[in-house]
Amino acid sequence: MQIATTKVCLNPQAPIKAIGYAQQTQPMERIRDFLYGRILLLRQGDEAFVLCALDLCYSPRSLQCQLQQTLETRWGAAVHVIISCTHTHFGPDIHDEAYQTLVLRQLADAILAMKPRTAQLTCGYAWEPYRQVGDSRISHWQTDQVLAHTLCFYEGPARVASLCIYNCHPTVLGGDTPFFTGEYPGVALRALESRHSGEFFAFLQGAAGDVSTRFTRRAQTEQEMEAFGLKMADEFDRLLAQSSPVHPLTLAYRERLVKLSHSLKNPDRLVIPDYYSPREREVLEYGIAFSKQNLAHPETLQADARIDTLCLGPYRLVFCENELFSEYNRALDPQRAALVCYAQGQGPYIAGPSFDGMTYETLQDTLSDASRQALLAAIAEAGK
Repeated sequence: MQIATTKVCLNPQAPIKAIGYAQQTQPMERIRDFLYGRILLLRQGDEAFVLCALDLCYSPRSLQCQLQQTLETRWGAAVHVIISCTHTHFGPDIHDEAYQTLVLRQLADAILAMKPRTAQLTCGYAWEPYRQVGDSRISHWQTDQVLAHTLCFYEGPARVASLCIYNCHPTVLGGDTPFFTGEYPGVALRALESRHSGEFFAFLQGAAGDVSTRFTRRAQTEQEMEAFGLKMADEFDRLLAQSSPVHPLTLAYRERLVKLSHSLKNPDRLVIPDYYSPREREVLEYGIAFSKQNLAHPETLQADARIDTLCLGPYRLVFCENELFSEYNRALDPQRAALVCYAQGQGPYIAGPSFDGMTYETLQDTLSDASRQALLAAIAEAGK
């Protein structure tokens, strides 16, 4: 087995708008803290496995395909590329052609410059429910599926790399924020890197469609974002300190497409209940606009969902491109598997099979009940 890690700066080089909030319409150039692509490269025999965790809101499938093709051409071997985004709403718009070209070039150059070393690697895993940062952001809906995970790689007794997973939207700040930032995950990673010099850390975003800081934060300020990042770092440190069993690291990769069918909603029938919060009422207007667009252009709806699995010893990371509700965590055994979203492409919200409300999120979700059940089953199968 061979391993190498690195991180590359993904700061934009020209004014560009952020993406994640409807208010973000004007280009900006101020960078509060650097945006990174954090890269883990593992080699097993003739295969290479590349995990890129980007401080972006999301990325298109085409970026993953182009990067994989570039690496396979240069290396002349099988390469499995996974691109996961931390889903910061304060990252540059990856749809901007010039910026997407920059990101592709930066990632490819960084990966091709990596020099893997041979090592006898083991892996360990820990998890627990954690609600001090995130909770349900829907006033009439509760979830018990807000989970923190760490998956660590060891060389002998030394921990050399850790993947930190949590399913809460990184949105302490508001939509009028005038700068780019990795939000609280970026703060958490900086804290972990400072506390554990020389170690590699990356943040993977979980199924956060219905989970955010909306009802856990006290204010939408930089100070609160920093405080939440440090809380998250403390939680990951608690998991890192657990004496979980370690296993020899072996690698395998699986992928599949789940065909999707749709059942469009009519927003004209929407009745907003009195118990909705002011913020929920505000964002419903955006959901209504999305819903009307879907009704007018059904040919643009998502035809399939991509589900990829990275097998790491006995553990499984299951990747999905959509903004899944946290209920999809139930498809996996949390003792050995974690769900990572905003990965391998860009897809809209998908509500959990048991959710029957009409919200901003579900007005973007057009899936039929049968497709939600099929997706749940596919995730369960991917985690085996």
